[in-house]
Amino acid sequence: MPKFFLILLSSLLVAPTAWACPWCRPKVQAGIYTPAYSVNVLLVLLPVAVLLAVGMAVFYWDKLRPAPATAYAAY
Repeated sequence: MPKFFLILLSSLLVAPTAWACPWCRPKVQAGIYTPAYSVNVLLVLLPVAVLLAVGMAVFYWDKLRPAPATAYAAY
């Protein structure tokens, strides 16, 4: 287990070097912020909405089903 945390820590320390490219950053930003940006954001967030809907349906399943009709006793 400590080996996993050591690998995780080392990957977090190495990650900022990938962001340090001054020549590529403007090209990458220009590629991200295109007219299709809103469509890309929607497609990225769509699985989150689907998983949230499925999770809520599973959580509230007993409340979503209609209650069975019961016969009242005649007095």
